[in-house]
Amino acid sequence: MQTFRRLQDPSSILGSSTNIGGEMKFKVLKSDMTSPFQGFKFETDKWYHCSDFDESGTQCSRGFYVTPVEGLTYAYRKDRRVFEAKVKGKSRAFDMFKQRYEYIKLIRELSIDEIRTLAKAEEEKCGYKLCEALFPFDPLTDANPRNRVTQKDIDNLKKWISVADSVGDSVRTSVFDSVGDSVADSVEDSVGDSVFDSVGDSVADSVGASVWTSAGAYIGSLFPNIKKWKYVEQKEGEYPFQCLVDLWYRGFVPSYDGVKWRLHQGRYANIVYELEEK
Repeated sequence: MQTFRRLQDPSSILGSSTNIGGEMKFKVLKSDMTSPFQGFKFETDKWYHCSDFDESGTQCSRGFYVTPVEGLTYAYRKDRRVFEAKVKGKSRAFDMFKQRYEYIKLIRELSIDEIRTLAKAEEEKCGYKLCEALFPFDPLTDANPRNRVTQKDIDNLKKWISVADSVGDSVRTSVFDSVGDSVADSVEDSVGDSVFDSVGDSVADSVGASVWTSAGAYIGSLFPNIKKWKYVEQKEGEYPFQCLVDLWYRGFVPSYDGVKWRLHQGRYANIVYELEEK
Protein backbone atom coordinates (compact mmCIF):
# COMPACT_ATOMS: atom_id res chain seq x y z
CA MET A 1 0.00 0.00 0.00
CA GLN A 2 1.43 3.35 -0.96
CA THR A 3 2.09 5.89 1.76
CA PHE A 4 0.97 9.47 1.23
CA ARG A 5 1.53 12.29 3.65
CA ARG A 6 0.90 16.02 3.61
CA LEU A 7 3.86 18.37 3.97
CA GLN A 8 3.67 21.84 5.45
CA ASP A 9 6.55 23.19 3.36
CA PRO A 10 8.83 20.98 1.26
CA SER A 11 10.82 23.91 -0.15
CA SER A 12 13.94 22.91 1.77
CA ILE A 13 13.86 19.55 0.01
CA LEU A 14 12.59 20.56 -3.40
CA GLY A 15 13.75 24.10 -4.03
CA SER A 16 11.38 26.07 -6.26
CA SER A 17 7.96 24.65 -7.17
CA THR A 18 8.24 25.09 -10.92
CA ASN A 19 6.99 22.07 -12.86
CA ILE A 20 9.51 19.87 -14.60
CA GLY A 21 10.01 21.10 -18.15
CA GLY A 22 7.77 24.10 -17.52
CA GLU A 23 4.71 22.27 -18.89
CA MET A 24 1.42 22.78 -17.06
CA LYS A 25 0.20 19.66 -15.28
CA PHE A 26 -3.32 18.84 -14.22
CA LYS A 27 -4.98 16.56 -11.70
CA VAL A 28 -8.48 15.19 -12.27
CA LEU A 29 -10.59 14.55 -9.16
CA LYS A 30 -14.10 13.44 -8.38
CA SER A 31 -16.57 15.96 -7.02
CA ASP A 32 -15.60 15.09 -3.42
CA MET A 33 -11.91 15.87 -4.13
CA THR A 34 -10.86 12.23 -4.20
CA SER A 35 -8.82 10.60 -6.94
CA PRO A 36 -11.08 8.61 -9.30
CA PHE A 37 -8.57 5.75 -9.34
CA GLN A 38 -6.83 5.71 -5.94
CA GLY A 39 -9.47 7.24 -3.69
CA PHE A 40 -7.00 9.58 -1.97
CA LYS A 41 -8.58 12.86 -0.84
CA PHE A 42 -6.82 16.13 -1.66
CA GLU A 43 -6.92 19.72 -0.52
CA THR A 44 -5.68 22.68 -2.50
CA ASP A 45 -2.53 24.66 -1.62
CA LYS A 46 -0.94 21.80 0.32
CA TRP A 47 2.06 19.70 -0.62
CA TYR A 48 1.72 15.90 -0.55
CA HIS A 49 4.54 13.35 -0.58
CA CYS A 50 4.59 9.68 -1.55
CA SER A 51 7.34 8.23 0.67
CA ASP A 52 7.46 4.88 -1.16
CA PHE A 53 7.36 6.29 -4.70
CA ASP A 54 7.80 3.61 -7.38
CA GLU A 55 10.52 4.48 -9.89
CA SER A 56 10.02 1.27 -11.87
CA GLY A 57 8.27 0.83 -15.19
CA THR A 58 5.15 -0.57 -13.54
CA GLN A 59 2.15 1.53 -14.48
CA CYS A 60 -0.65 2.39 -12.02
CA SER A 61 1.73 2.08 -9.08
CA ARG A 62 2.80 4.25 -6.14
CA GLY A 63 2.92 8.00 -6.67
CA PHE A 64 0.79 10.97 -7.67
CA TYR A 65 -0.50 11.01 -11.23
CA VAL A 66 -0.92 14.13 -13.33
CA THR A 67 -1.31 14.85 -17.01
CA PRO A 68 -0.70 17.61 -19.53
CA VAL A 69 -3.83 19.04 -21.11
CA GLU A 70 -3.88 16.51 -23.98
CA GLY A 71 -4.00 13.64 -21.51
CA LEU A 72 -7.17 14.88 -19.81
CA THR A 73 -9.30 12.63 -22.03
CA TYR A 74 -8.10 9.66 -19.99
CA ALA A 75 -9.71 10.71 -16.70
CA TYR A 76 -11.88 13.79 -17.23
CA ARG A 77 -15.65 13.30 -17.30
CA LYS A 78 -18.48 15.79 -16.96
CA ASP A 79 -18.94 15.06 -13.24
CA ARG A 80 -15.23 15.54 -12.38
CA ARG A 81 -13.03 18.51 -11.54
CA VAL A 82 -9.68 19.61 -12.95
CA PHE A 83 -6.94 21.29 -10.91
CA GLU A 84 -3.68 22.88 -11.96
CA ALA A 85 -0.91 21.04 -10.12
CA LYS A 86 2.71 21.57 -9.16
CA VAL A 87 4.94 18.47 -9.12
CA LYS A 88 8.48 17.76 -8.05
CA GLY A 89 10.88 15.09 -6.94
CA LYS A 90 11.23 11.65 -8.49
CA SER A 91 9.14 11.00 -11.58
CA ARG A 92 8.13 8.32 -14.04
CA ALA A 93 6.37 9.38 -17.25
CA PHE A 94 4.84 6.68 -19.43
CA ASP A 95 2.91 8.73 -21.96
CA MET A 96 0.66 11.79 -22.10
CA PHE A 97 -1.94 10.02 -19.97
CA LYS A 98 0.13 8.55 -17.16
CA GLN A 99 2.84 10.63 -15.49
CA ARG A 100 3.79 9.78 -11.90
CA TYR A 101 5.51 12.09 -9.40
CA GLU A 102 6.79 11.94 -5.84
CA TYR A 103 5.40 15.31 -4.72
CA ILE A 104 2.24 17.17 -5.71
CA LYS A 105 0.44 20.37 -4.79
CA LEU A 106 -2.94 21.43 -6.19
CA ILE A 107 -2.92 25.13 -7.05
CA ARG A 108 -6.45 25.95 -8.18
CA GLU A 109 -9.50 24.50 -9.85
CA LEU A 110 -10.12 25.26 -13.51
CA SER A 111 -13.50 26.33 -14.81
CA ILE A 112 -15.15 24.54 -17.72
CA ASP A 113 -14.43 27.55 -19.93
CA GLU A 114 -10.75 27.41 -18.98
CA ILE A 115 -10.54 23.71 -19.80
CA ARG A 116 -12.17 24.34 -23.17
CA THR A 117 -9.79 27.23 -23.92
CA LEU A 118 -6.70 25.19 -23.01
CA ALA A 119 -7.90 22.24 -25.06
CA LYS A 120 -8.63 24.39 -28.12
CA ALA A 121 -5.18 25.96 -27.89
CA GLU A 122 -3.60 22.49 -27.84
CA GLU A 123 -5.41 21.15 -30.91
CA GLU A 124 -2.88 22.28 -33.52
CA LYS A 125 -0.12 20.57 -31.57
CA CYS A 126 -1.93 17.30 -30.84
CA GLY A 127 -3.56 17.08 -34.28
CA TYR A 128 -7.17 16.41 -33.37
CA LYS A 129 -10.25 18.11 -31.91
CA LEU A 130 -9.22 17.77 -28.28
CA CYS A 131 -11.89 20.14 -26.97
CA GLU A 132 -14.67 18.10 -28.54
CA ALA A 133 -13.06 14.87 -27.37
CA LEU A 134 -13.31 16.22 -23.81
CA PHE A 135 -16.79 17.62 -24.34
CA PRO A 136 -18.24 15.29 -26.98
CA PHE A 137 -21.44 16.00 -28.86
CA ASP A 138 -24.15 13.62 -27.66
CA PRO A 139 -26.66 13.04 -30.47
CA LEU A 140 -29.34 11.87 -28.06
CA THR A 141 -29.26 14.92 -25.79
CA ASP A 142 -27.30 17.73 -27.47
CA ALA A 143 -29.04 17.85 -30.84
CA ASN A 144 -32.17 19.91 -31.35
CA PRO A 145 -35.04 17.59 -30.29
CA ARG A 146 -37.27 19.36 -32.80
CA ASN A 147 -35.22 18.16 -35.74
CA ARG A 148 -37.37 16.26 -38.18
CA VAL A 149 -36.06 13.62 -40.56
CA THR A 150 -35.30 15.27 -43.89
CA GLN A 151 -34.56 13.84 -47.30
CA LYS A 152 -30.87 14.53 -46.69
CA ASP A 153 -31.05 12.44 -43.50
CA ILE A 154 -32.70 9.62 -45.45
CA ASP A 155 -30.04 9.89 -48.14
CA ASN A 156 -27.33 9.61 -45.47
CA LEU A 157 -29.06 6.56 -44.04
CA LYS A 158 -29.19 4.99 -47.51
CA LYS A 159 -25.49 5.76 -48.02
CA TRP A 160 -24.77 3.90 -44.81
CA ILE A 161 -27.01 0.98 -45.81
CA SER A 162 -25.14 0.69 -49.11
CA VAL A 163 -21.82 0.09 -47.36
CA ALA A 164 -22.85 -1.26 -43.95
CA ASP A 165 -22.53 -4.92 -44.96
CA SER A 166 -18.96 -4.42 -46.12
CA VAL A 167 -17.63 -1.87 -43.60
CA GLY A 168 -20.09 -1.87 -40.71
CA ASP A 169 -18.09 -4.19 -38.47
CA SER A 170 -14.81 -2.48 -39.34
CA VAL A 171 -15.68 1.13 -38.46
CA ARG A 172 -14.16 1.05 -34.98
CA THR A 173 -11.28 -1.17 -36.13
CA SER A 174 -10.46 1.26 -38.93
CA VAL A 175 -10.64 4.25 -36.61
CA PHE A 176 -8.61 2.67 -33.80
CA ASP A 177 -5.90 1.31 -36.08
CA SER A 178 -5.66 4.60 -37.96
CA VAL A 179 -5.64 6.84 -34.88
CA GLY A 180 -3.62 4.65 -32.51
CA ASP A 181 -5.04 2.57 -29.69
CA SER A 182 -4.02 4.67 -26.69
CA VAL A 183 -5.50 7.92 -28.00
CA ALA A 184 -8.55 6.24 -29.52
CA ASP A 185 -9.23 4.30 -26.30
CA SER A 186 -9.07 7.47 -24.26
CA VAL A 187 -11.32 9.44 -26.61
CA GLU A 188 -13.75 6.53 -26.89
CA ASP A 189 -14.04 6.35 -23.11
CA SER A 190 -14.83 10.06 -23.01
CA VAL A 191 -17.39 9.87 -25.82
CA GLY A 192 -18.87 6.59 -24.62
CA ASP A 193 -19.32 7.73 -21.03
CA SER A 194 -21.05 10.88 -22.24
CA VAL A 195 -23.45 9.13 -24.63
CA PHE A 196 -24.33 6.11 -22.50
CA ASP A 197 -24.80 8.22 -19.38
CA SER A 198 -27.60 9.96 -21.25
CA VAL A 199 -29.70 6.86 -21.92
CA GLY A 200 -31.17 4.17 -19.71
CA ASP A 201 -29.72 0.66 -19.60
CA SER A 202 -32.62 -0.89 -21.51
CA VAL A 203 -32.25 1.63 -24.34
CA ALA A 204 -28.49 1.21 -24.40
CA ASP A 205 -28.94 -2.55 -24.65
CA SER A 206 -31.44 -2.33 -27.50
CA VAL A 207 -29.47 0.04 -29.71
CA GLY A 208 -26.08 -0.19 -28.04
CA ALA A 209 -24.20 -1.83 -30.91
CA SER A 210 -25.59 0.71 -33.35
CA VAL A 211 -24.64 3.59 -31.08
CA TRP A 212 -21.09 2.24 -30.79
CA THR A 213 -20.76 1.99 -34.56
CA SER A 214 -21.90 5.59 -34.94
CA ALA A 215 -19.70 6.63 -32.01
CA GLY A 216 -16.72 5.04 -33.73
CA ALA A 217 -17.45 7.06 -36.88
CA TYR A 218 -17.83 10.21 -34.80
CA ILE A 219 -14.52 9.60 -33.00
CA GLY A 220 -12.75 9.24 -36.33
CA SER A 221 -14.16 12.58 -37.48
CA LEU A 222 -12.34 14.27 -34.58
CA PHE A 223 -9.03 13.51 -36.34
CA PRO A 224 -9.12 15.62 -39.53
CA ASN A 225 -5.35 15.29 -39.97
CA ILE A 226 -5.72 11.61 -40.87
CA LYS A 227 -6.20 11.37 -44.63
CA LYS A 228 -6.07 7.59 -45.15
CA TRP A 229 -8.25 5.27 -43.14
CA LYS A 230 -7.27 1.64 -42.86
CA TYR A 231 -9.28 -1.28 -44.24
CA VAL A 232 -11.81 0.81 -46.20
CA GLU A 233 -11.87 2.21 -49.71
CA GLN A 234 -12.27 5.96 -49.93
CA LYS A 235 -11.86 8.90 -52.23
CA GLU A 236 -8.81 11.03 -51.53
CA GLY A 237 -9.53 13.56 -48.78
CA GLU A 238 -12.95 12.06 -48.03
CA TYR A 239 -13.88 10.68 -44.64
CA PRO A 240 -15.46 7.27 -45.36
CA PHE A 241 -17.95 7.36 -42.48
CA GLN A 242 -19.18 10.94 -42.94
CA CYS A 243 -22.81 9.88 -43.51
CA LEU A 244 -22.96 8.54 -39.95
CA VAL A 245 -21.30 11.68 -38.61
CA ASP A 246 -23.81 13.91 -40.39
CA LEU A 247 -26.65 11.91 -38.83
CA TRP A 248 -24.91 12.10 -35.43
CA TYR A 249 -24.83 15.90 -35.42
CA ARG A 250 -28.44 15.98 -36.54
CA GLY A 251 -29.37 13.82 -33.54
CA PHE A 252 -30.11 10.54 -35.35
CA VAL A 253 -28.57 7.13 -34.68
CA PRO A 254 -29.32 4.31 -37.17
CA SER A 255 -29.99 0.69 -36.18
CA TYR A 256 -30.87 -2.50 -38.05
CA ASP A 257 -32.79 -5.54 -36.79
CA GLY A 258 -32.30 -7.74 -39.84
CA VAL A 259 -35.49 -6.52 -41.48
CA LYS A 260 -35.82 -2.78 -40.95
CA TRP A 261 -33.44 0.11 -40.66
CA ARG A 262 -34.42 2.73 -38.13
CA LEU A 263 -33.36 6.18 -37.03
CA HIS A 264 -33.45 6.82 -33.29
CA GLN A 265 -33.69 10.24 -31.67
CA GLY A 266 -33.79 11.77 -28.20
CA ARG A 267 -32.94 10.70 -24.67
CA TYR A 268 -34.94 7.48 -24.96
CA ALA A 269 -33.73 6.70 -28.49
CA ASN A 270 -37.26 6.84 -29.87
CA ILE A 271 -37.79 5.49 -33.38
CA VAL A 272 -38.51 8.42 -35.69
CA TYR A 273 -38.02 6.78 -39.07
CA GLU A 274 -38.17 3.25 -40.48
CA LEU A 275 -37.00 1.86 -43.80
CA GLU A 276 -37.60 -1.78 -44.69
CA GLU A 277 -34.73 -3.35 -46.59
CA LYS A 278 -35.84 -4.80 -49.92
